[in-house]
Amino acid sequence: MTFVALGLFVLAPLQGNAQAGSVWDKLKIDAEGRLRGEATLENIDTATGNSVDDRYRGRMRFRLGAKYPLADKMTLGARLSTASDGNDANNPHWDWGDGDGFNSTQVVMDRYFIDWKQSDELDVLFGKQPNAFAQPPIFGDFLWDSDISPAGIAAVWKPEQTKDTTFDARAAAWIAAENAADHDAKMLGAQGNVYVPLDEGKLQLSTALFNWTNIGSLAGAPAGTNQGNNTTNFCIWETFAAGTIPGGPMDEMTGYVQYLTNIEEGDDGLVLAGQLGSSKWERGNYNAFLEFYDLDGNATYSPVAQDDTPVPGTGLNDGQGDGQHGWVLGGQYFWRDNVAFKLWVLTSNADGAEDDPIRIRLDMDFKVK
Repeated sequence: MTFVALGLFVLAPLQGNAQAGSVWDKLKIDAEGRLRGEATLENIDTATGNSVDDRYRGRMRFRLGAKYPLADKMTLGARLSTASDGNDANNPHWDWGDGDGFNSTQVVMDRYFIDWKQSDELDVLFGKQPNAFAQPPIFGDFLWDSDISPAGIAAVWKPEQTKDTTFDARAAAWIAAENAADHDAKMLGAQGNVYVPLDEGKLQLSTALFNWTNIGSLAGAPAGTNQGNNTTNFCIWETFAAGTIPGGPMDEMTGYVQYLTNIEEGDDGLVLAGQLGSSKWERGNYNAFLEFYDLDGNATYSPVAQDDTPVPGTGLNDGQGDGQHGWVLGGQYFWRDNVAFKLWVLTSNADGAEDDPIRIRLDMDFKVK
């Protein structure tokens, strides 16, 4: 199926185009990758909370994307990506040794979409697409994992930007699972963002509502697919405020506070984060960051939330929905405009677990320009 879709992507621009050579002039290619070394200490079984042996592994990720203008204000986009065992939507990494070390590993098409700019202010996406909703800076994956590529329809209305306070509105209807015998499980969401210019910085205020419908029909729900959750009722209200100002010991300071609540269940989540230095991909830039998170078991819908902490999602996968808290800290150095090194540490203090695991990572990220 991947290669059928890729073939359609390649052939589509040729329709009605007499000069095949111009296809490559209009085609925009981008690629990025990662090599990672990782250790998980004081490790636990995330289903039972029992202590297990420490884990050490190497990982890698690569993604290749392309965009082509099909018509005026309409662009076709697609992307190939590495994929983990089981093709987990939150995890595009290969573990060293997958496929017995010497066999082939999976590559999938994780995006295939139409981007239709109906006007200078309205942008509509159809298909398997990038996440249309604004996310907090630094490490903002607690509600939406940054590797998620949802399928469905999304729209972004962004009035003309000025030097004064501006805003945008975003909405989406995404399919969580196709169901031939019943209504599809889906997510209906809407978000509003306000951007406040400062004398020497910027401030963003965001609020959103994400409602998951019919997810009780998903196989294994809730405990089988929802890491840390114990319900099938998820109507999540998210609010965050993020700001960046110049100054400080590393020339720039960024911070955010994020509040999450499951309106139907009353479970809450809080994230506090700060960073010194810049995250801009520019040679010589560097930063240091620190985040604290505290999540009740049903504060997010775990299958699409972060999976980076030693216990992914919001706690043990035991069907109790007790929640967890922890820290994310580290630093990043941009060795070149397209190569960066990142050393970071993540902790999980999951309710009901025998130990509090610590995960240490060293990443080399790169972009192909």
